[in-house]
Formats: sequence, C-alpha cells, structure tokens
Amino acid sequence: MTKTPQQAVYEMIKYVSPTIDKQSWEWQKEWLFTLVDLIEELTPRQFEQIFPIKKYFKGYKYGERDYFSVVNWIDEHIGQDNKIPNGIEFLFEYQNDVADEAAINAMMIINKFHRRQNGKGLIEDFWETQGSK
Repeated sequence: MTKTPQQAVYEMIKYVSPTIDKQSWEWQKEWLFTLVDLIEELTPRQFEQIFPIKKYFKGYKYGERDYFSVVNWIDEHIGQDNKIPNGIEFLFEYQNDVADEAAINAMMIINKFHRRQNGKGLIEDFWETQGSK
C-alpha cells in the first residue's frame, strides 16, 4: 500500500523524528531531505489536518509565536490552499509541539552540515561574524 504525502509526513515527524539523532549521518540527511520534499507536496491546510496549530493565543502579549501569528504568516506567505514552497521554513514557522520537535531536530542536522563544511557550528560562526563587524 502506497502512503499519501500526509501519511508519510505524519510518520516521519511523529515516529522517526524523536530518534533521528541516534541514527547514522546518512539516515539523518535522508530524513531531512525527504521530510522537506514531502512537506512541499502539501498545502498548509493539509499539514494542519495532521498537526493542528497549537491553540496558544497570548503570543502578541509576550512577543512569541502563537496561533494567530502562524495563521497570519501562512496567509501572507503561502495561502491555505497553495503548496508549501519551502518545507524547512514552514516547519520553523509552524507552531505545534510535535512539529516543533522535528524542527529542532532538523536544525541540529543543518548545524552538522554547517560544521562539516566550515569546521564551526552555526552559533559559533554567527558570533564570530558579529564580532568582526
């Protein structure tokens, strides 16, 4: 039985993401690229059907992301029924506890890429860049 993109995204975020850091580097890269590609096959409405936006409403008061800021971001940058153009950006902007864990794991993998290319992690590179200004 072939899985729909929604089913595959659900499984990759819900079941694979929590243990991705214990997997080989090759599997981590494959997970990240595949997840991003699959997210880009969905619309925000389809993604929300599997991972509802967290019903947190005090973000404006505290300067944090909340339900309204995520909905506004989607409306301004994508639209509810258009395909997601940038899966990683979408994951980072979204607000759902399970999806947030996958976003953190994705960032850790991106940091590993950066370290392998530059010999420094993203934060180290950022602070060195800031110090040289």
